[in-house]
Amino acid sequence: MNILMLLYKDIHFDARVKREALALAEAGHQIYLACVKEYQSPPPHIHNNIKLIRTNISVKSIKSSISNGTSTKKKPTILNRLLVWTVRTPVVKIIKDYLAYYEFYKKVKSSINGMTIDVIHCHDLNTLWQGSMLAKDFSAKLVYDSHEIFNEMAGRNRLDRIVGYRVENLLFKKIDYFVTVNEFLRDYLFEKNGKKPSVLIQNIPIFDEQDLNANQDMFAKYRFTKADTILLYQGGFSPYRGLELIIKAMGKLPAHFKLVMIGSGVLKEELEKLVTTLQLEQRVFFHEQVPSEELMKYTAQAHIGLVMYEKVSKNNYYSTPNKIFEYLQAGIPAVSSNHPGKSVIIEKYKTGVLVDENVEAVVNGIHEVMNQYNQFQENCFHAQKELTWDNEKQKLVQLYLHLAKQS
Repeated sequence: MNILMLLYKDIHFDARVKREALALAEAGHQIYLACVKEYQSPPPHIHNNIKLIRTNISVKSIKSSISNGTSTKKKPTILNRLLVWTVRTPVVKIIKDYLAYYEFYKKVKSSINGMTIDVIHCHDLNTLWQGSMLAKDFSAKLVYDSHEIFNEMAGRNRLDRIVGYRVENLLFKKIDYFVTVNEFLRDYLFEKNGKKPSVLIQNIPIFDEQDLNANQDMFAKYRFTKADTILLYQGGFSPYRGLELIIKAMGKLPAHFKLVMIGSGVLKEELEKLVTTLQLEQRVFFHEQVPSEELMKYTAQAHIGLVMYEKVSKNNYYSTPNKIFEYLQAGIPAVSSNHPGKSVIIEKYKTGVLVDENVEAVVNGIHEVMNQYNQFQENCFHAQKELTWDNEKQKLVQLYLHLAKQS
């Protein structure tokens, strides 16, 4: 089949999309992966059956240039501040978003015109409107792959949510198949929109045992010793992920505990200031974002992985972040907030401890893991055998066999 995947960001760091595209390409399908060009660096080569279509979106470029004008060391002008305030007002933001979505639709359609497309595979809600129009244009099946509860994500204002839920409800009727990451997200979205044929595909990384024997010199620049206990957070530096909580907990732990935070995001500067304020510069380290295919080599060098999302939205509460699987695949136990989307793995497989969202609980959770470290690590190794991408990708391959029979 010819499958058009839609992703409303660049492909470089999206592990799930790369895994799914690769699984379908290896099964013999031709994949056209349309995404937004955000980075100047060349994208990774995934497979010969995968053709990338990277698109510039003018509305996003204008927003970026305005934002950059206020983030320079020079004091932003009154005009710059007014422009930033204007583009962030709820009504203008909605208009801007849908103008950008429509531009994405038109450019993708132009790029694939004249081709035969059998299935449109939409990654998250911000591609579903475009995907529904493309499915109609090309008489194609429509698959909605919801990585999270998009309308409950941090940063979505009230108008965003009202419009988003309305759009999702209308478009849900048009989809042929629904894909998501766990039963909590599925049941929540079914309750909102009605049931559809569905499959759950967990965010399990592609695992290579060689990653566990990675070069130990990769963290040499932090001058860790064998006596150090390395704590790890990997992912976006975004609000409500408990990142300030993690850093504050470091101040309550003995000096041999060190924290590495791998990633990027809007909170990085604020987090760096917090580290300085708490005088933790010799114990908390920030590492640049790492491509998904390289990430496990870094993960495997830590002792404990941290997943302290805050209970501020249904998305945070029900989500099962990639890092939960990445930690256990790397053989490192986790300390996590006690939410259904996290406990469904950590509690079932005993790969770490679940704690409340406060500094004392995080500190106690870290000590609990260290006190029973060998047992928790052994549980991670056992879980690796069952929780594999090879098992998950078969569900996706079978879904497309089913769609092929319907064509």
